[in-house]
Amino acid sequence: MATHRVIKTGRHPPPFTRIVNEALQDARLSFKTRGLLAYMLTKPDHFRFYLDELMKHTTEKKDSIRSGMKELEQFGYVHRYAVKNERGKIMSWELDIYESPSLRPESGFPVVENPTLVTNDNILTNDKRFNKYIDFKTIQNHFFQTYLKHFALKKNKQHMRITQEQYQSISERIEELQSFGVTADEWEAEVRDHFENLPKSNNGNIIAFLHTAPRRFDVG
Repeated sequence: MATHRVIKTGRHPPPFTRIVNEALQDARLSFKTRGLLAYMLTKPDHFRFYLDELMKHTTEKKDSIRSGMKELEQFGYVHRYAVKNERGKIMSWELDIYESPSLRPESGFPVVENPTLVTNDNILTNDKRFNKYIDFKTIQNHFFQTYLKHFALKKNKQHMRITQEQYQSISERIEELQSFGVTADEWEAEVRDHFENLPKSNNGNIIAFLHTAPRRFDVG
């Protein structure tokens, strides 16, 4: 048995989307829901999703899409909130989509019973496999340490804890940037710019920064 993939390199690669494996391999989500999230992640960051519009691009019925959205909301991949006018009247509903629940600000993450609960500062879970945090002092990666330095200067505290699994993904993304020729000076310049323009509502997680890195460094 073999898997045949589309070639995504060269001068004229076909349109494609990079998605971390975390979401697509999240066993808490149905395959239908993983597909829904993958489709939404192919759209631009400020794309607005409407139920009727989603139905135009699938064979799923409205109730099926609704149930998929509820799954994503339950496990932290979607945040649905009301937009109100000055009188408190609901004018519309908005959706924020997260490639990983770890990208969510602390105030927006829903409390669920047993699955992993990702907050602004740590990860709490009943599954001890996910509680293996790394010691930042033992990491020699210069790019990573540069990010931690600017995080501390901006937030006046240490970066939120990271599991071994998360750091593995972070390290791979940094190595990929380095393979494209991104230098330490270029990295620090972008990190500095990132924190100088960081909204207060953004928790500054390095995972979110790396998600935008291909666009920042014009690579990939």
